[in-house]
Amino acid sequence: MNLVALQTLSTDKDIEPYLGGANMPDEDDSPIAYYPDIQRIVQQSKDSDELKYYWETWREKNQLWASLNFYTIVQSYQKAAKILEVPVHKLWYRFDSHELLQHMEQAMAELKPFHQQLHSFVRQQLFKKYGADVIDPNGPIPDHLFQQVLEQAWGPDSVLEEFFPRSELPQYDDFVSHLSAKALINESESFYTSLGFQPLSADFHKNQIREPNEDKPDDDCRPSIFDLTPHVYLMYCEKVSFRKLMQYHSHMARVYYASQKSRLPSYYFKAYNLEFPVGEAVVLSASSPAHLTGRGLAKGVQFTEKALMNRLFRMSIHTVLNIPLYYVHTKVMHDLLNDTVDMDTVNRHYWRLLELHAGIEPPADRAEGAIDFPYKFYVNIDQNFQTQKFISEILGYQFYRALCQKSRHTGQLHNCDFYGNNAVGNDLRSMMSLGSTRPWKEVVGKILPNNASLSSVALLEYYEPVFNWLKNHNRQANAKIGWTSTKKKIV
Repeated sequence: MNLVALQTLSTDKDIEPYLGGANMPDEDDSPIAYYPDIQRIVQQSKDSDELKYYWETWREKNQLWASLNFYTIVQSYQKAAKILEVPVHKLWYRFDSHELLQHMEQAMAELKPFHQQLHSFVRQQLFKKYGADVIDPNGPIPDHLFQQVLEQAWGPDSVLEEFFPRSELPQYDDFVSHLSAKALINESESFYTSLGFQPLSADFHKNQIREPNEDKPDDDCRPSIFDLTPHVYLMYCEKVSFRKLMQYHSHMARVYYASQKSRLPSYYFKAYNLEFPVGEAVVLSASSPAHLTGRGLAKGVQFTEKALMNRLFRMSIHTVLNIPLYYVHTKVMHDLLNDTVDMDTVNRHYWRLLELHAGIEPPADRAEGAIDFPYKFYVNIDQNFQTQKFISEILGYQFYRALCQKSRHTGQLHNCDFYGNNAVGNDLRSMMSLGSTRPWKEVVGKILPNNASLSSVALLEYYEPVFNWLKNHNRQANAKIGWTSTKKKIV
């Protein structure tokens, strides 16, 4: 019940529109939800006061309900751990959390120089757009503006527009406009069969691929997976887009992972969530210009150096700026479970971690007794989704680089495609078939034999052109790298 309540925080239509709906279509003053209504406003609005209004109002509206249900979940895990006489973190993470945090901290330290350069660039662009009354040119970035940067990463209003206009990026949706939704699924399946995996059975295509919700044919649905290993069900969407194609490539990793571990006893099915970084690696390969050209999807498209940088830069905003958030959310949960902080002080702790690791501050002074977590913090919280996202992003790039090396790729990492390489498929199957029969490092070691720890080095190599561009640009702009202490207070 508590988990369900937290999941609905973003979809309840209980927020009064800004200025009584003056900016809404037809000046509609009906209450709106964070998702998808406010999210769309964040993507499009150029009014910092409007962004601040929705940031504050959503949190104020959900303050009591969120804190009550969230703290109940925390207490439930603490009580269950005492009853079972196991460390609470082992119950929550299902493996050694102390070692996990050490790996995450190491990856964060490696990422820090790149993150600070990107943070500096983003802050400069926001300062140009909103001015000193809204953002300190040397300080942390206010969270309502930071969230807009993330939401606009692939849009025409991105902070990149001055240097890498959206209009100069290839129209990726055109690559798949001639395909049906089922054809997108078949295309993603073909990636795995090219690596030597068996085609999915006729029974899977008939009974385990579910049709979309016909009651909402225009709904911007998202493909979803129901993993009941050894059976996995895929819910697909009728909407056709390049993003959907990449989502199917990612989901197919879960389908094939389930198939490979299906011969194991069921208690070994939990495979450390490694299907997610495998999916990430496949998406990096399948979205590369080399793959899109080789598969005939990008017919007649010239991927110029500037177009490649445009794509890489937008990817880096989405990836590099999000990773510290995943870490902070993991650390907050960790510290709550072991009573390092409590619900009365967690908000101060949360903002201290966000400032330290992400360079983010609240839009205004906040109450210590508030709970300012974003709605994404609560999504699949029982599955450690934020921790899972951190590991998937970091490890996904590590898998990608290792598989590219296995395929004997030469040239820049960001344009590697290992489609059609059986040696890559052999390595993947050797890892997948283990499930959780061996310790995490041994399983991961099938792909990363030389270093099975989390590391940002592969990600840094992937985004090296962006990192170099940022260092040069920030040097010429005489921009501050890092940030001064926030002037906002938690009282």
